[in-house]
Amino acid sequence: MEAGNRTPRFYGWWLLFFLWVVYTIPIGFVFYGPPVLYPFMIEETGWSRGDIMVGYAAIMLLTGVASPLAAWMIGRLGVRVTLFIGGIGLAAINFAMALIGDSYAAYLTLCVLLGLAAAPATFIPIQTVIIFWFDARRALALGLVLGGGAVGGFFAPLIVNAAVLGAGGDWRIGWTITGVAAMVGAVVAILAVRNRPSDLGQYPDGLHPDRAKATVGATGARRTYRTAVVWTLADVLRTPVLWLLLLATIGTFSLWQVIVTQGPLHLQDRGFEPGDAAFFYSLAIGLSIAGRFSVAALGDIIEPRFIFAFALLCILIGGVLFWFSSPDLMWAAYLYPLLAGFGMGAAYICEATMVGNYWGPEVFAKIRGVVGPIAVIFEAGVPPLAGFLYDLQGTYLTIMIITCVGAMIGFFAVLLCTPPRPAQPRA
Repeated sequence: MEAGNRTPRFYGWWLLFFLWVVYTIPIGFVFYGPPVLYPFMIEETGWSRGDIMVGYAAIMLLTGVASPLAAWMIGRLGVRVTLFIGGIGLAAINFAMALIGDSYAAYLTLCVLLGLAAAPATFIPIQTVIIFWFDARRALALGLVLGGGAVGGFFAPLIVNAAVLGAGGDWRIGWTITGVAAMVGAVVAILAVRNRPSDLGQYPDGLHPDRAKATVGATGARRTYRTAVVWTLADVLRTPVLWLLLLATIGTFSLWQVIVTQGPLHLQDRGFEPGDAAFFYSLAIGLSIAGRFSVAALGDIIEPRFIFAFALLCILIGGVLFWFSSPDLMWAAYLYPLLAGFGMGAAYICEATMVGNYWGPEVFAKIRGVVGPIAVIFEAGVPPLAGFLYDLQGTYLTIMIITCVGAMIGFFAVLLCTPPRPAQPRA
């Protein structure tokens, strides 16, 4: 009976590997590579820190604003084609940046286009296809794949920094490498990604629905909440929990944006050599794998909102240590990447898991399309605000205070994110 109810050769586990590749390479280079290029670009072009951070903010902002576009593409074209189109677009834009990125007008224009291409190439499609393929092991699957962002985020900046230094400070080589990485992700996506289990005659988690129900019945109720309601987007938008979760997300990643975008510059201000600053910057991203894999191990056992709250405390403490890091306080320089990276990684996986668990796979991409632009407006504003405040004050103290307070507010908000119940459940 078990053999008859279990779909043979479940493709979902192979899919996780291919998704890991598609996610790891572009994310590592496209999102985490540019900050190590900025010091070289500033030195050659004479742009201020605020000026160049406008470009980074444009990438983030347009990634969020284009979330509805990504959701629409997923609905019309499927995840596989959406990832391919986005990846090809990312590659072309990065190659163009290597050629004409020294013109500020071209730099800003290309940053806008990078953000537009990044939405269908990365976060939303990857998370959506995982939500479709996995239910009982959703946190595990999300943690394993999205953990690749930490791996890419650790190695990609080091590779880019080494390549630029080896080229005598020519930052253009960094954008070229990033373009190649995006191309690799696009090719793997079109060859290996499959949209839903039903495309291959399979079921989520590789279990026939009858077998899945029997498994839950034998082991008792699931340890973490899964909605049994078929939600509509209108019902979701009426639940206060969605907006509390959004508040917690903004508080978490606004502080992270200061740490990750200003890291190489702040650490050099504090007396570190450029290579050491790039190392600690990469270490913070790389160590986020600890948080991502922790959720993979525990997120189907412990309610993700509690892990999210702990993650917020970690990133808050890590932010304080980031501020005080210096060659005279090396323990802080090594500890802040662990705490901030762990907090970011765990929060990132928890947020996606909570959306999938609370409202289900059918409406997941639509939720992303609505709340993504809202979140990114706040998060994308942090890097240029930090840069301009530094240009005015010669310090990052003000932006650190603002984002730390935001993280504390987010901590209390996520604790209030109990599972939502619609007024009139639909079977």
